Amino acid sequence: MIVAGAHTQIIQSILDFDYIRGADVPSITAIVGGTKKSHKCWFGDREILLPVYKNFELSSQAGVRADWLLNIASGNSARKMTKSFFCNYPDATGAHIFAENVSEQDALSLVRDYGDTKLIAGASGVGLLLPGVMKLGAIGGILGGNISHLARHTGNTAVICSSGGMVNEIVDTVVRAGGTPSFAVSYGGERFPVTSPVSWFLEAEDDSNTEQILFFGELGGHDEYDIALAIKNGKITKPVYAYIAGHYNSGDKNIQFGHAKALAKNPDEGVEAKMEILDRVGVRVASNFESFVKDINHISHKSEVVTKARLWRAPDTFRRNSLFTAVEDRGKGKDKFIHHSLCTLLEKSDVSDVFINFTELAYSLLVDHGAEVSGAVNTMITARAGKDMSSSLASGVLTVGDRFGGAINAAAKNWYNSVNSNLTVEEMLEEHKSRGEYVMGIGHLKYSVYDKDPRVEKLIRFARENLKKSIYLDYAEAVERRTTEKKPNLILNVDGAVAAIVTDILVEQEDFSEEQIEDLLRIEFYNSYFLIPRAVGFIGNYLTQKRRDEGLFRLDSEQIFYE
Repeated sequence: MIVAGAHTQIIQSILDFDYIRGADVPSITAIVGGTKKSHKCWFGDREILLPVYKNFELSSQAGVRADWLLNIASGNSARKMTKSFFCNYPDATGAHIFAENVSEQDALSLVRDYGDTKLIAGASGVGLLLPGVMKLGAIGGILGGNISHLARHTGNTAVICSSGGMVNEIVDTVVRAGGTPSFAVSYGGERFPVTSPVSWFLEAEDDSNTEQILFFGELGGHDEYDIALAIKNGKITKPVYAYIAGHYNSGDKNIQFGHAKALAKNPDEGVEAKMEILDRVGVRVASNFESFVKDINHISHKSEVVTKARLWRAPDTFRRNSLFTAVEDRGKGKDKFIHHSLCTLLEKSDVSDVFINFTELAYSLLVDHGAEVSGAVNTMITARAGKDMSSSLASGVLTVGDRFGGAINAAAKNWYNSVNSNLTVEEMLEEHKSRGEYVMGIGHLKYSVYDKDPRVEKLIRFARENLKKSIYLDYAEAVERRTTEKKPNLILNVDGAVAAIVTDILVEQEDFSEEQIEDLLRIEFYNSYFLIPRAVGFIGNYLTQKRRDEGLFRLDSEQIFYE
């Protein structure tokens, strides 16, 4: 199932149910909604991360599977989220809509679209439960309660209930009587549940495990008349035990109870009329809830243990999550610094030789760029002030940003988005011009078309010799041809070359998807190609200053302009 929205307790109760029933992996495959990339929770005694996607389109594109939707979004979003789910997962079986106050217009829209083709519990319910198989929602409890029993057993009694609170009471009554439900559903307290009560009765009739049906209804609406007609016509043959809530003595013709549906506008929507119509077709209708409980206790219940079930009990209090998530050591088996570095940065167990060799080349070319640049200057000044290696290195690294060294990621984002958006070079350049922005990865103070950067030439030569395609490098070079027509020093610089070639390698050699590359751009992976080798250069600057011990650095007054 996919969960739309975030409700930590409900999600955790489902994972506990899955673990106890003996599942090897959680039934929740993803969460949709929110700004996080993952949601931390527990599967048994082990912490896990569930992936989080912004929408169902992205989860579908990522290959996330789903047969069911648990929709715990707000009432205003319930219809939109449900329709989006089935649009992206058209073969899914059904859903549960948790929210109350779904508008009647939205509810009727869902009934028209899915009432006859999908199994949808709600709106305004607690879900669908198949003991030993699936827990879709808060049904069965969210902290302790009957979760352990319901996960480890299957039974023979269907529980069909309008009320989210009462369905758990009835399930608990069945368990206390020595049984287990075959399934239990809270079809919802709104006026228009997506899947009608009689449809759930027909599911119970077709279910080979169900031998009898418990029904909790209430005043308002005409559902009981549909159920009675189905029994009369022979569509429902299994024994039915029922209780209709909402007994009252009043001259008021419009009695409203808690649920939106529980509104008796005329006598045939009242409790007595419903009890009578059900009694006529052979349903055992209890006159009060105490009698209903007695009927449940006298039913012949079954409760069989699930073969793979685990003897485990969820803690009665919230478990304390770890503060951080780390990835265990990657890249074992190859004693190469570059291999180990890439596996660590990408959270992979292996990478291609092409990737390793290119990174080796890039690191060696980027390790130092002279003592004039801001990072080197900061490192040397800090060293001469008598500070240690860590402080001096930190001082240099802190200068890295858009103006110095941080352009690789920005260049990669530009090449990637431009190519994938089918932007021509002219269109891309015009966009940057209109925003008053430089094109990252283009331009150099020292090198030009007349005096080419030897580092860039080596990087491009490697790409041409080792890659079958170089879509992003081709685009970057096309930009260079256009920009150097304006000024000879607007060349493809080392930042732009590394950004383009790394992207080409990720696509061709590492088989990265669009989503994976976009994630690397988001977290600034590309800038590691500057920071890792340049840190070595800064340490070299530090060691040189310590060896020479030239004393505290101070600028001459002539080098300062005072306003």
